[in-house]
Amino acid sequence: ETSTQTKREFRCMNDEYSECRTGQYTLKLSRKVISNHFGRNKACTRLITSWPLFCRKHYQRATYKPALWQRRKVALILRQFAIIEEQFPGTTYTVSLKKSEMERLNTFARAMDSGKTASEAGALVKEEEGGKAFMAPIDVLRELQHELGRGKTLDDVRGVMALVNTMLRDGETKEVPSIEFLPEIK
Repeated sequence: ETSTQTKREFRCMNDEYSECRTGQYTLKLSRKVISNHFGRNKACTRLITSWPLFCRKHYQRATYKPALWQRRKVALILRQFAIIEEQFPGTTYTVSLKKSEMERLNTFARAMDSGKTASEAGALVKEEEGGKAFMAPIDVLRELQHELGRGKTLDDVRGVMALVNTMLRDGETKEVPSIEFLPEIK
């Protein structure tokens, strides 16, 4: 090891083709950038040994360009499906929305059942601009609800991400919705 080389505890995935030179090479300074879409620290994800990590600086910079970052997240999620498949062939997934998004969807459905129009029901669950967490438009959640459930195959979850990618491209949503793909590792 030469004096110009530094011990790195992780590889920053900001650029897969060149080495990160921010000086942030300890795991403490890394960010597991898409773990929230895989249940973060839930038991089902602890067995997965490989995650895309960014150094803190590159993660912050990446999020400064929101549209580009969302497309990048889609690519990283698709990449993670391949990593999980390689480590645990035949893995199926439970696909779910974050609890708060599921509650919005349920509130919308109850309002519709009580005779409100889609517009009136939508007003009850309108996304808050500038809120702490991103809230997907209700029409996006309504479309995604058909993809939720247990036992989803690799093709199924890739299809969900293709749908999300289309929604991003078409401007239906500004961010990847708060959807989780919980691996059912056997």
